[in-house]
Amino acid sequence: MQRKSFTLIELMVVIAIIAVLAAVVAPQVFKQVAKGRAASVESFYNSVKIAATAYFSDIGAWPVTCNPTTPNCNTVAGVNGGFVTTGTNTAWDGPYLDRWPGVNGNPFAGNYNWTSATSACFGGVNGERYITIANVTQLVDRQRIDKAIDGGTPSGTSGKVRYGAGCFGGNNVGIVVSRDGSIT
Repeated sequence: MQRKSFTLIELMVVIAIIAVLAAVVAPQVFKQVAKGRAASVESFYNSVKIAATAYFSDIGAWPVTCNPTTPNCNTVAGVNGGFVTTGTNTAWDGPYLDRWPGVNGNPFAGNYNWTSATSACFGGVNGERYITIANVTQLVDRQRIDKAIDGGTPSGTSGKVRYGAGCFGGNNVGIVVSRDGSIT
């Protein structure tokens, strides 16, 4: 009685076909994941921009900012900053956001922070307010965020999206939410 089984050649052909399919499909999947991260950042940015504008309209001042080097800065900005809960101001009519993402809550496993510029940042001026996205380690991801929000060719030094060692450190991205003056 003869046993039926696959030959070594047949197994190698099947493995080669699977490897070729994986090599073709995998880059496309990773590209879509990266696009999804940029879209998530853009969506959060738009939500915060609307919330900050509503807060300013009610209070007459911008939400309280924090220093990204401070522990729990993202929590301070979201909760104590006025987006989610009120401070002592009776004109507060929030919450302006349902919640502020927790620790490592951005798509790059870093924090979202709400900060104000204290010095010019790539041609900017004092009085800019930013959402900062921490831990965007790959330049291609920073450029993808830049292109999604500013359109055109990403520069990182003009428009709303800023990144580089000049302001936020090498792995962080800042997106201008409001500015006292025009954004160039």
